[in-house]
Amino acid sequence: MEAAVRKAAPDAEVIPTNDMQGASMLKQGKADYYFGACNSGGGAAISILIGLVGYSKCCTVCKNGSTPSKKEMEDYVKQGKVVFGMTVDSMDKTVPLLVEALKEYGSAK
Repeated sequence: MEAAVRKAAPDAEVIPTNDMQGASMLKQGKADYYFGACNSGGGAAISILIGLVGYSKCCTVCKNGSTPSKKEMEDYVKQGKVVFGMTVDSMDKTVPLLVEALKEYGSAK
């Protein structure tokens, strides 16, 4: 994940962390967004954050067997989502689209 984010957003500050620390950093305002990955894209990738940050702030941007959709990511960002789950296999395609959506529509510009 770290390499995919750094490649898509070379100027962004990237903090590799676990889900518990990521949730804490979001709640404290020390991080703007959390990207998580697992085999399904929604389970272990963001389940802890759903509980700690809130379901309304979380989404799955690419599930297992699906293709990432830039339009869907733009919609999530416009809705104020800050936690993004995806599959490990889709990271290289999903992260650049998500970074583009965040740059264009995100609140942490």
